[in-house]
Amino acid sequence: MKNDLANLDIEINNLKETLYLLMRNSNLTDETVVKCSEKLDKLILEYQRKNTFG
Repeated sequence: MKNDLANLDIEINNLKETLYLLMRNSNLTDETVVKCSEKLDKLILEYQRKNTFG
């Protein structure tokens, strides 16, 4: 379980960095930016769910 959370944490941080770079270089409504943001949201929700309910 801790390994799952650690992997999710790494994935979330990598996506945050990617999203930050995309936002600096693209329009906020760009499809790539939107998809990356949606994926990040899903991962954060999954992390919270696993961290709360195990």
